Order: sequence, then C-alpha cells, then structure tokens
Amino acid sequence: MGIDTPLAHETHRAVTQTGPMGVRKRGSALLVSTLLVLATGCSSDSGSGQPGASSTTSEPAGLDVTSTTVSFSDLSRTTDGGDGSGPVPGRELDTTIWYPTEGDGPFPLVVFSHGYKASPEDYAELIEFWAARGMVVAAPRFPLTATGTPEIRTDLPQQPGDVSFVLDQVLDLARTQGSEIEGLIDPERIAAAGHSAGGLTSALLVSDCCFDDRIDAVTVLASGPLDYLVPELGVEQPSAYVSPGVPMLFVHGGADDAIPVEQAQVLYQYAPNGKAFVLAPFATHSDPYGDPADDSWQVIAGSSAGFLEWALQVDSDGLTQMRSAVEADGAASFLDDELP
Repeated sequence: MGIDTPLAHETHRAVTQTGPMGVRKRGSALLVSTLLVLATGCSSDSGSGQPGASSTTSEPAGLDVTSTTVSFSDLSRTTDGGDGSGPVPGRELDTTIWYPTEGDGPFPLVVFSHGYKASPEDYAELIEFWAARGMVVAAPRFPLTATGTPEIRTDLPQQPGDVSFVLDQVLDLARTQGSEIEGLIDPERIAAAGHSAGGLTSALLVSDCCFDDRIDAVTVLASGPLDYLVPELGVEQPSAYVSPGVPMLFVHGGADDAIPVEQAQVLYQYAPNGKAFVLAPFATHSDPYGDPADDSWQVIAGSSAGFLEWALQVDSDGLTQMRSAVEADGAASFLDDELP
C-alpha cells in the first residue's frame, strides 16, 4: 500500500466518458480542478435483460440486484511500476457497481474498499446483501494491493484518493444519460466501507489526511491503524477525525489472527462520538466477510446492513436491526455503542 506526501493534495482528475464534465468541490484537504472523465463499461449479460450488466444473486425479501464493471483512469497521479523502475503514469481503477434493478430510487451510494491481496469479488455476497436492501455499492480494484497486482502494501495511503476519484466518476456516471446506473444514485447520501486495509482506507476518508466531505457514514471491518498495518512506512496513524458528525461502525473478530482486536480498538479510539464497536468472538480475519457459510457471516452482514440503512436514511429502524443482529443467538456483542 504506497505513499504520497502529503496524502491529500490538489488533484487534477482526467477521465473520459460520454457525458457531462464537472468540477467537484471537496473538503479543504482535497481540492479538485477541472475533471474530464474517461469511463468505459465492461460488463456481461444479466438475467435482468439489461445489456452489459452481469447478474448476481438477489437476497430473499430484498430487491433484485445486478452488477456492471467500469474502467476508470486517474491520469493525474502515478502508480509504482512494481519492478524498481519507478512510477508509471495514471492509476487504473476497474470498479464493479452493484445496484438494485427494482425499487424506488435514487438510492444511497456505498464505496467499498477491499483488503490487501483481495478483490471486490471476494466480498460479492456481503455487497449484494447491502445492495438488496436499497443501496448502490461501488467497489474499486486497487492497482497495487489487489490479488494479481504487484501487491505493494505501502500503497495504502494512496487509496483514499482512489476512493474519492472513483466517487467522482460513479456520480458522473449516474448523471450520464443512457448509463446503466442513470438516475440511481442520491449524491447526498454516501458512505465509505471496507475490510482490513480497505477498512483503514475508509476511515482515512474522514481523517485529517484525506478528508472527503461527501462521506456521511463509515463502516470499518477487521482493520487497524496505519502504523500497525504498514509499519515499514514509519508513519503514525492520523489521529484527527475532522468531521465529528460522521457515524462510524467498527466490526472485528475475536479470532482474527491477522489484526488483533487490540489494534482495532486503537483505531476506534480515534473516532469521534457517534460510533459503535461490534465484536464477533469467533470471527477470523477474512472468511466471515465473504462466505455466507461462515458462522459469523450473518451477524456481520446483518449489523453492517442495519447500520448503513440507518445512516443513509434507507430505514429509520436500521439501528434496531443492527442491535438485533448483534444480540441474536449470542453471536456477537458490543464493546461500545455510542450511536443514538
């Protein structure tokens, strides 16, 4: 996961697509200049009959869900070539977007960040679970920490910028006539969520280093602070959360042998009021977040979905559902709950 100093800087985002160009206003830490977007859809046929969309499973008692994959290129920044020859121009961010094919839109948007040596598809079941409850979920594949990439974990501090860039493009795509997600996204309801390295990526988006003022809620799954996840950087975890009004949910496994619970609690202590920490005692680091057959999957899926439904104004009873999921069958407990 690589580093750019400072982590937040003025960014000229060049991308192309058939559709309107725009300028984004970001928080003071992220300034955006002229934006020209190149977005190319690459998707397969779906059972929904929408050309160019790949079908996914739908959730019982939820909305039918499908997905499409779009390629975004951030030409304003560089990517470590991974062979010692130095950086190469651009950051390529193939992004899979899961969205409901029915229901009353526009829907809120969740940008999901995968973990180190993982890919968005590894979390498809969890993402579909959220989308079936009335959310659009966009999940970029990071250029240096995904499966099959050079796997340079010091690139992690670049990833909040990737998420903000992808957010720009997905919102533009939703405004583009004829796109598969035209009119489906409410730009006033946006959350960041992620697992492991992606969980920290999401938390950094409301920290002083990488603040994006469009983020209304954050879900952090099985993560920890920067100095633990990437000690070779020699950089301490940014401790200032610059937007105290953003609610945050942390979920961690008691059997996580990659990131101990104590490290998750370090990251949690930096979060402002309006937060909760769910401990699933038997959950390991990866399986419960991608495999519905895992014993801890249901409590993780149910609690995270309830939180997002509440925070993004999908369901006013979302927090009740979150707490019910945690308390059911003793599968998990709250180490802390400061949510309303």
